[in-house]
Amino acid sequence: MLRTAHRICLYGCNHVLHTRSFTALAETAAGASAFNTQQQAPHRRSCVCDLHTSAVKQTSERTPEPTRMRVISIPNPFRWLHNQVEIATLKREWDPNFSIEDFKYGVKQAVCTSSELISRREWGELRGLLSQKAITKLRSTQWTSDQVHNLVLNPKNIQVTQIDNVSLQTVVDRKYCDIDVTVIGTRAPYNPDKHSLVVLEYFARFHREYTDHVLPEWTITVFKLNNFEAYQRKVGT
Repeated sequence: MLRTAHRICLYGCNHVLHTRSFTALAETAAGASAFNTQQQAPHRRSCVCDLHTSAVKQTSERTPEPTRMRVISIPNPFRWLHNQVEIATLKREWDPNFSIEDFKYGVKQAVCTSSELISRREWGELRGLLSQKAITKLRSTQWTSDQVHNLVLNPKNIQVTQIDNVSLQTVVDRKYCDIDVTVIGTRAPYNPDKHSLVVLEYFARFHREYTDHVLPEWTITVFKLNNFEAYQRKVGT
C-alpha cells in the first residue's frame, strides 16, 4: 500500500483557520469550541524543513510565536487521486450526505478532545470516541516528560488536516469505511523558558460501519503521536 509522503514546510506568517458546520463527529467531541475564521495565503519564507527527518533551521534571532507559524503538507499525488475516487464512491453508493469539509471539522474536534483526555490520563472518558484497542495501546505508550506536558492541541492551532487514505471494504453483507488522517498543529510550549515552539503531528484512523441498521457512528481505531518537535529556545531570546 502506498503511503502518503508528507513534505512539511514552516513559514513565519499569520495563520487562521476556516471551519464549516460540524456534523460528522461533533457529538463525540462535545465541549470543544468551533473557531470560525478566514484562511489567509502564506507568505514565503526561507524556513523550510521535513518534520520526519530534521529540525527546523531558524533563520531569525527569535522563533515566531505558534500563531505566526505556517505549516503546509504536500501529499502524495497518486494517493490523493486514489482518495478522491474512494470519496466519490462513498458518496455515490453508501452516503450521499457525506461532506469531506464537515468530516475534517469533526476530525479536528475529536483529535483535540482526545489529546486533552490523554494528557489528563482520563482513559475512561475516551470510551466511545476511541476503540478499546486504541485506548489500551495509548496507555502502554512511553511518553517523554516534554511530550506529557505538551500533548494538548487546540482547534485554533491546527494548520493541516490531511486525508492520508480512504478505504472502502465489503465483507459478505457488511460495509466498512476507514479514513486515515494526519493532523498537524503548533502550540505554545508548557515551559517557555526551555522551548520556543512545539509542533505536534497526530495520526488517527476513523472507522465507520455502513451496514444497514447499524448506528452511524465514527470511532477512532488507531491514534498516535506520529511526530513531536519541541524547539529549544536560544539563549538570550
